[in-house]
Amino acid sequence: MTLEALRDGDPRQVGPYTLLVRLGEGGMGVVYLGQAPDGTRVAVKLIHARMDAHADFRRRFAREVAAAKRVARFCTAPVLDADVEGDVAYLVTEYVEGPSLGDAVRESGPLKGSALDGLAAAMAMALRAIHGAGVVHRDLKPSNVLLSQVGPKVIDFGIAQLMDAEVSSAIVGTPSYMSPEQVSGSTIGPASDIFSWGCTVAYAASGKPPFGSGSVPTILLRILNEAPELDGLSGPLRDLVLASLTKNPRERPTAQDLMDRLSTADPGVAAGGTPLPRPGTGTDAGTPAAPTGGTDPTGHPAHGTTDHPAHGTTGHPAHGTTGPPARADVTTAPSDGPRPPGAAMAPSGSLSPRSPEAAGNRRRVVAAAAAVAVAVGGASVAVAWRILGTSSSARTPALTTTAQATHPNTQAKPQNPLRAPGKITFYSPPEPAAGRQAEEWKKDRPQDAALMSKLAAVPHAVRLNEPEVRQKVDDTVTGARQEGGVPVFLINSLPGSECRPATAAELAAYQEWIKGIASTIGQAKAAVILEPGATVKVPGVKECDPQGSVEQRYKDLSQAVQTLKANPNTAVYLDGSQDLYPGTALMAERLIRAGIDRADGFFLNTAAFQPTEKSVAYGKALSACISVQRATGAKDCPTDAKVDPATMPHFVVDTARNGQGSWRPTKKYPDPQTWCNPPGRGAGYRPTTDTGEELVDAYLWIARAGSSGGRCRRGEGGEKDPERGVVSPEAGLWWPDLALERAKKANPPL
Repeated sequence: MTLEALRDGDPRQVGPYTLLVRLGEGGMGVVYLGQAPDGTRVAVKLIHARMDAHADFRRRFAREVAAAKRVARFCTAPVLDADVEGDVAYLVTEYVEGPSLGDAVRESGPLKGSALDGLAAAMAMALRAIHGAGVVHRDLKPSNVLLSQVGPKVIDFGIAQLMDAEVSSAIVGTPSYMSPEQVSGSTIGPASDIFSWGCTVAYAASGKPPFGSGSVPTILLRILNEAPELDGLSGPLRDLVLASLTKNPRERPTAQDLMDRLSTADPGVAAGGTPLPRPGTGTDAGTPAAPTGGTDPTGHPAHGTTDHPAHGTTGHPAHGTTGPPARADVTTAPSDGPRPPGAAMAPSGSLSPRSPEAAGNRRRVVAAAAAVAVAVGGASVAVAWRILGTSSSARTPALTTTAQATHPNTQAKPQNPLRAPGKITFYSPPEPAAGRQAEEWKKDRPQDAALMSKLAAVPHAVRLNEPEVRQKVDDTVTGARQEGGVPVFLINSLPGSECRPATAAELAAYQEWIKGIASTIGQAKAAVILEPGATVKVPGVKECDPQGSVEQRYKDLSQAVQTLKANPNTAVYLDGSQDLYPGTALMAERLIRAGIDRADGFFLNTAAFQPTEKSVAYGKALSACISVQRATGAKDCPTDAKVDPATMPHFVVDTARNGQGSWRPTKKYPDPQTWCNPPGRGAGYRPTTDTGEELVDAYLWIARAGSSGGRCRRGEGGEKDPERGVVSPEAGLWWPDLALERAKKANPPL
């Protein structure tokens, strides 16, 4: 277990516990080695403030802690204490000193003989204790099994249940150890842990997961459809593992069955005489079918509809469609971006493999499974690469910056202002449209006016898309310096940004315009969001104007990055799009070609409404993929490649409109256009650098919370939006009613 010294921002005392060093960091919070008043060493998990901000989090936290405390200590790291009422929520467990099963197998090879049998029995005993307390682990895997001096111990039980309440998808876990019901988004119960037990024992015996390696969709499809590979297992233990890996959760043994069969002379028969279930018998109730409506589990149109995405790595529309529609407004320029996918929806119902419908729907089931696999790919890949979920490394730079030039008038060392030590605040003038709206409503609609005032006061990205912007930049930089905040500029003026070619003269003028912005910023602290959509809709690729030049686009972006990074305190981020579009591997390749090595990282979610947690998971996967591609020259994202954290780019997430997550239409439309003025959406996390994530430099408000995404006809005739019953303003125009809805639905509240 890696120990790391406390950082400047880490507390030294939490409740009665003295914090000594960092043990790691995960999705819920930071884990410290602590010392109790009696001198006992304990593990203290400090919950991230962003999670604690949710109104009902403490209630769920208290419930899960109470359940975890009921778990018997057999082969587990028990919960010793917790505080759900104080200023900071935390959880205290027994400190287990020893390597994880994953580390031990990688360093010393697979387990054999009695060591393997003992591990299987200890894990089964731990699950019996966990399930006996009414808890489901949900993320049993080699890294959550610690090999202590007194035997294997299972950790983090109940935590995944709590995390599940914080993420948009019902899918929680690590891809190689997920059960079929986790993959398909079905209800999770103790049987899911049994499946993960089988996967973990198989890994311990062979050094590899039973469903192999490769891309996340490939692994998850194998889990749904293929038999496991059980190298290194033989005899009764192999039979028991095989039974635990049956697709139907109702046919798997229980934790008590595992204990009975591991201690009986014939593991094929339980102590009570019950035969061991055999994989492949009965119905596969644990593998739900795809929905029968017009969309697959990710919100994309189902197979056979008029605009189903083409198969392949790009995720672009299939042949015969009219092409990507206009995107939701990001920059007040004409809409020109991709169609963000809808949020993942868990499929419901199940089909017996022998039912009449099953044969006809098999292709749709597999396609839906692939879509779900991609939807969860961000979180899963991040864990599979074993560098993010429990990272104990310090904050690392966003790739190398040795090529960055210093400002002509200074020799100051380049510094990203979003990663500076201490508290960081953001600055912008009040959002003008929201401010004007507040004044108009002040007399007749005071409550609405108050909300608009709050919306206007949140620091937002200052848009630079006019021919002359130097005065705006200078005014913003001056105001930021006076108030001690960091301004965020959104640059959106690249010629040809609508997929069209641009002339040499236009591009030369653009570069001079960029130089003017850079010289006005000078040595001031600033962050720049550079050209949303520029790496998504690229002239010269098949879905854009074929006469355009792909290389020219990347050259223009790289040159702009270099110009802006000549300033010592300017951070620059390129567009990383969002989960599912245009695809992690393709997006990584484009960012590399656009000069991500010179930038500070990438930005996400400016054209979508995806929940922050989903964007963070995708960002981690994209960051790891960039690192792998740069190191290997590969065009995909192999999960078995080693990743050097020092080469992983950081990123920022647009949270201006994602407080309620993505929209899931309840009505059927020919084209739901889930990206276009979706109803019931709200503002999300306020701008902050306190993200609790090593790779996430900040949450920012980049998109306008109250600007129209364009005319949303949802595939029907007429001018009105059939969902809202009104004619939407053109893309980029201020829409008071939409802004008020976003303010009222803000999460956390304004």
